[in-house]
Amino acid sequence: MTDKEKLKVVFCTDGIFPNAVGGMQKHSRLLIEELAKDPGIELTVIHPHPNERIFDENLNITEIGLNGELHKNYIRNCYLYSKQVFEQLKKIDNAIIYSQGLSVWYGIDELAERLIINPHGLEPYQTLSVKDYLKTAHFRVIFNKLFNKAAKTISLGGKLTGILEDRIKSSKQKLAIIPNAVNPPPSKKAKTNWREPLHFMFVGRFAFNKGIEDLLQCAADLNYSGYEERVKFSLVGKGPLYEKLKARYVAPNIYFAGFASDDELNRIYQDAHMFVLPTLFEGMPTVVLEAMGHGLPIAVTDVGATKEQVDSSNGYIIRKHDPSSIKNAIVDFIEKTDAEKTAMSQASIDRVHSKFTWTQVAAKHKELFRSINA
Repeated sequence: MTDKEKLKVVFCTDGIFPNAVGGMQKHSRLLIEELAKDPGIELTVIHPHPNERIFDENLNITEIGLNGELHKNYIRNCYLYSKQVFEQLKKIDNAIIYSQGLSVWYGIDELAERLIINPHGLEPYQTLSVKDYLKTAHFRVIFNKLFNKAAKTISLGGKLTGILEDRIKSSKQKLAIIPNAVNPPPSKKAKTNWREPLHFMFVGRFAFNKGIEDLLQCAADLNYSGYEERVKFSLVGKGPLYEKLKARYVAPNIYFAGFASDDELNRIYQDAHMFVLPTLFEGMPTVVLEAMGHGLPIAVTDVGATKEQVDSSNGYIIRKHDPSSIKNAIVDFIEKTDAEKTAMSQASIDRVHSKFTWTQVAAKHKELFRSINA
C-alpha cells in the first residue's frame, strides 16, 4: 500500500498514560497502539509531552510534543493548548482529526468537517449539586458548541447517549456509539473457588464522587451484622479522603492497599470474588471492564454507560448514596450457590470478550474514520 492510499489520522490528546494519569489518557494510549497495528493507517499523535518519545518506534507513529502548561487557569490552559494544536493541524492535509476532550477547540470552524470528538464521561453534565452545576456551566457551553460543530461525537453508550442526543442537532447523523475497551487476560475460564471469606474489591480515587465511604459504611454494617468472618475488602487507590477513611474504618477484614503496582493489582483481581464500584457519576469505567476480564461479578451504580457492562447475569445495579443497597447485593451474592457464582463469573468474561476488547473497538473506530473520509 502506498502512502497516498493510507488513511491519515491525527490523534489529539491532553496526555498519554503513564506520562499523564487518568481514564482518558489510558484510553488514548491503548487505542493508538491498537490502531498502529494497521498498516493502512498513517498515525500522527499530538500530545503535551515535549521532548519525549511516548510510543515504541517500531509502531511508526509520528509524535508532536507540545507545551501543555501554559496557564494556571484550567480553561484558559485548554484554550491555549488547543491553539498550539490548531497550528500543527494546519500543516497536515486531508487527515481525520480525533480529539480527546478539549484538545481541539481553537479554530474549530476550519477543522469541523473532518473532526471527531470523544468527550468520554461528560462530567460537567453529571454534576451532583447546584454549586457544581454552576461551577461547570462554562464547560457545558464550550462542549455544546464543539459537539454541534464536529462531524462526529462519540458516546460510550448508556445514559451518555441520551445526554448527547439532547444537545446535538441532527444527532442521528452526528453521534457515533463506541464503547471503552480493555485487553483482557487470554484465559476465558471462570472462577470456581468460592471459599469464604469472600473477597470484595474496589479500585479508584478516594474522592467523594467514587462513593468510597458508602462502601466502607456497608463493610462496617456487614461486620456489625455478623458477616465479619465471611467477607473481606481490599480498597486500591488513594486520594483526598484516603487518610481520613483509613483512620475511621479500622477492621481486620478491611485492607487499604493504597497505590498498587500492575502486578499487585492483578494479584488482587485474581484473588477477589466481586468488584464493587458505588460511583456517583462515570463514563464507562475501565476498572469495571478490567474486573470483568478477570472473571469478577460486578456491583455498580446506574451511571454513565455502566448498564452496558453489567446486568443480572454478571452482577448487580446498586443505588447511589445507599450503603444498604450495596449490602443487599453482597449478602445476595454470599448466599448464592457456587455454581451460580461461577455462572456470573463466566458471564463477565464472556461479555468483555464479546464487546469490549481493543481489537473490536479499534475496528469500530476505523469504520468511523472511513465514513468521514468517504
